[in-house]
Amino acid sequence: MSNKATKKKYDEHEIGAVDKSGDLYADAPNPVNPNPQSNTDYPIPKPTTTKIKDMPLPSNDTPAKAPSINRPPRNPGPALGPYYHFIKTDLNQMLWLGSALIFREISFERPKIEFFSQPKLEHTWEILYDNLFNMRIYRINISIELRNGEGDDEIGWKIDWGDYKTVGLFHIARYNQKWRGGFFSCNGFDATVSEQAKSELTFDNVWEHLNSVHAEIPFHLLIWGGDQTYIDYIFEDVPFLKDWVDMEWNKKWTCDFRDDLKEQIEQYHFNTYVENWERPEVKNALASIPSIMMWDDHDIFDGAGSYPPLLHDSPMMSGLFQTAQKMRLLFQHHTTIEKARDHGLFGYQGYNFLTHCGPNLAILGADARTERNVETVQHPRTWDMIFKRLEQDIRNIPHLIVVFPVPFSYLRFKLAESCFEHLKNRSNRCRQLPLVKQTNSIFGLPELYDDLLDEWTHEAHIDERNNALKRFQDFAQKRKVRITFFSGDVHCCGISRFKNHTKNDMAPIYDSKLMYQIISSAIVNLPPPKAAIYVAHLMKTKWYPIQNTEEELIDFFLREPETGRKLRHRKILPNRNWCYFEQCDEIDPSIHTVVKHDGCFRRCFTSKNKTSPVIELGPTSKRDGRGGSQAPIHQHNHGFACSDIEQVEQTQVGTQTLKIRLWLESGKKHHEGRQFVSYDLLIPNLI
Repeated sequence: MSNKATKKKYDEHEIGAVDKSGDLYADAPNPVNPNPQSNTDYPIPKPTTTKIKDMPLPSNDTPAKAPSINRPPRNPGPALGPYYHFIKTDLNQMLWLGSALIFREISFERPKIEFFSQPKLEHTWEILYDNLFNMRIYRINISIELRNGEGDDEIGWKIDWGDYKTVGLFHIARYNQKWRGGFFSCNGFDATVSEQAKSELTFDNVWEHLNSVHAEIPFHLLIWGGDQTYIDYIFEDVPFLKDWVDMEWNKKWTCDFRDDLKEQIEQYHFNTYVENWERPEVKNALASIPSIMMWDDHDIFDGAGSYPPLLHDSPMMSGLFQTAQKMRLLFQHHTTIEKARDHGLFGYQGYNFLTHCGPNLAILGADARTERNVETVQHPRTWDMIFKRLEQDIRNIPHLIVVFPVPFSYLRFKLAESCFEHLKNRSNRCRQLPLVKQTNSIFGLPELYDDLLDEWTHEAHIDERNNALKRFQDFAQKRKVRITFFSGDVHCCGISRFKNHTKNDMAPIYDSKLMYQIISSAIVNLPPPKAAIYVAHLMKTKWYPIQNTEEELIDFFLREPETGRKLRHRKILPNRNWCYFEQCDEIDPSIHTVVKHDGCFRRCFTSKNKTSPVIELGPTSKRDGRGGSQAPIHQHNHGFACSDIEQVEQTQVGTQTLKIRLWLESGKKHHEGRQFVSYDLLIPNLI
């Protein structure tokens, strides 16, 4: 169903239309909120004298190795932070700009902070909230001299809280230094994961590996790709919401979002963020790696934005969205709704960002939730604003990373889409039949309906995606910038690729249509079963979405993480993972075969296939699961019997290359004690 067909279908129903059983149609406009101006717009609640139930006390039963996670989340201690946030490098004024977020209980004086660095550093204090849940919330605006040369500058910090002190440091890249950092998504377990699975997987294992690699070679940046928190349990922990989930259909979707409920939900979000930010492995990263973030649905509620009008525009969903937005802006962007535009976020209604990481890298973060509905992911005005910003700000920059929390290129599930759309369109009474009800979410629609509608490749969104893809291609060609998409969401990892599709193959370095989709998910959440991955490999994995463009989920994982043996199904893997990236100067990935693993691959050789992606096995961790400097899981002898040998001739070409390294958590039966293995992709610049 195209975007136009989708819009026509939702326009067919009148406001308050009901089926034969008297139940409101899911596709009909919400009768109490028929024309909302945004996803956070809901009617003023009616006066009431009743009181909602208080929140229960947190349970003492906490998941293994996550002592800070409680149900419901606990109130915070008297001091929190610092949490560092990267804003941009201002190359005109030669400045690195960032911020730190600090919380202090209101009865205490403002903490004192000192910075220690060779480059000149200035900072100013800004109060975001004078009293929010008994905490005063400070934003420290940080401006650091961006010095010429290669290498890093170490920025030490010390905070005197009055009754104790904390210290730490982070690193920034000098002007000519190549940036390096990490990317991840899905930082928690959703409500469907059993306590046993949580106990076996733990919250911290993949995080601790990320931190250990950062300890070896400090990151300049950490990109959070969505689902920074999992708010799923709010519908079990907040008494009013627990009752609301079980309400009769019509009452549920016309129920007021009460002011006293709003305060309770805000505090639940606040405490959830605090507990996740204060997890030791997360706190360590936030205090030592400046971060940038883009949210996804579990930061709001599962499937936020991907529900038909009756649900999407209901006072409850709109109110839940509004509270999530407030807390997202605070914890993820160090700002407020009132100050967000002044702090650099832009969009028609959403909050996107475009940041420069030195002279050779830029990052666009696309807010694909704030304006989302069944017809649209991002409003046309926002797309125009994005490309206007790109036109103004991106010049002579080799690489642009675009952060879409949901993959811009992924599998298609047309049959499943049709099945769940059919179930959604059945009467509510039909969906309550025992066999059907078992497949429903807490909102009374098929559980996978919103998951499929979340995808850029869903039939309802594919036209919008293809239009955006064409604009990205035109921009890449005009500015000679290589565009790479970073995404998570889907709880597995892999690489997809757009490239030129014509009779004559084009070397990657000249192909403006070459864009890789990096899929890295999840750093914490439960991976899908291997059977699902097997089924995915039976599906179509190559498409031709627009003129002269080939799109393909590529064979990336040549060897099994656990054994090093050749894999039959190479496109996606279910292992938990995170992504390392760095800029390299020395190589042209169009020229490839045998590569020695020293630094940024200093020796390269010419391959006969000029369009093949440059894929190599990367290093592995130590036996204790830390670090990233051990030998790969398999090493070729490159003799005559080696199936991987290629006919090559040696050459040297210098380009600006982006190296992607996916780090995968190995399964229980890993050989030689290795816990983490890596796979490398080299992405050329565009000339």
